[in-house]
Amino acid sequence: MSPTTQRGEIDWLESPIADQVPTLAHAAGVTVEVSEPCGSIGIMRFNHLYPPFDNPAVRRALLGAVNQTDFMTVVGGPDHTLWHDRVGLFAPSSPLANEAGGEVMSGSRDYEKVKRDLAAAGYRGEKIVMPASTVGYIAILSQVGVDQLRQAGMDVEMQTMDLATLLRRVASKAPPDRGGWNVHFNILNGVYNFNPAGNTAIRGDGKSGIPGWPSSPKLEALRDAWIEADNFVEEKQISEQTQLQLWEDVPYIPLGHWVRSTAHRRDIVDLPWGFPAFYGVRRV
Repeated sequence: MSPTTQRGEIDWLESPIADQVPTLAHAAGVTVEVSEPCGSIGIMRFNHLYPPFDNPAVRRALLGAVNQTDFMTVVGGPDHTLWHDRVGLFAPSSPLANEAGGEVMSGSRDYEKVKRDLAAAGYRGEKIVMPASTVGYIAILSQVGVDQLRQAGMDVEMQTMDLATLLRRVASKAPPDRGGWNVHFNILNGVYNFNPAGNTAIRGDGKSGIPGWPSSPKLEALRDAWIEADNFVEEKQISEQTQLQLWEDVPYIPLGHWVRSTAHRRDIVDLPWGFPAFYGVRRV
């Protein structure tokens, strides 16, 4: 894509991959800028309906296997100003972002310890079915994720498919060996992670919730408490408690936060911020 953008064959590339950004930034006639400052948070999402991830101890053990820096370097590139590791429940730009319990995501990764923790939790080498997209950021996150899960001693079968098939697959509550799944990688929009109410992935309402179907009465109670809070001090305290509960219940594991760049010819102006749309875009 980069050469065609440089030659003028493409006017606007919504979201070039990290390897393309430095080349495009130095190309004559091309502007590279961040148009989505709220960014995205990658997640490792578990299916809580079936073993082994119906066991919270197994999910907690994998907190020690996830290296957020690896994920963010791949999706965000070498420019550390475009991404953050040590990310918890909230987008780093959120007023509620905090470091409560964040030590679980920092420090060196000890995969031998993770293997022992998984064994103590009851994991016995069962096959892990992981559907993955063939393109885009989900594909990149999945490639890094399958490597880290395998380093942790898990027997992962990655099944690649187009995005539409992936979305149908993860919506299925069928057993993993009958068209279902155990774990997959996804992306949360950063703006939805500014507070507990906006994050649907942390909902703990079981089978009535979104794919993954975690059940957590404590997360549900904390969400309700945040909505009913009278002031920002209370909201902040509840948000810290919610993040601590994230590490305890582990409905998913955050993989870091990054902002995406967009690239366009300099004679293309009035591009909207946020989600790309063509309304008002013009050439000068």
